Amino acid sequence: MDDNKITEAFIENMVDKVIEEIKGKLDELDISLDYIAAALLGDSAIAIGSQQRSRGRGAKIAQAGGELARAGLGANEKSA
Repeated sequence: MDDNKITEAFIENMVDKVIEEIKGKLDELDISLDYIAAALLGDSAIAIGSQQRSRGRGAKIAQAGGELARAGLGANEKSA
């Protein structure tokens, strides 16, 4: 494309497209992480996503930390 034809509107349009594509990929990643969290917490991915929407991203973190502490699992220990 000729440098004289690159307008501000063209750049804004391209930036908007890139942002939308990145948002889509982040949504896919978030769903994948919900499934991982669900497996670790013994919950469903749908429930995790719902709790995050209503209570924020750290909705289950405090509960999970308490459960790990009660089970005697520290940061450097693995369950058998």
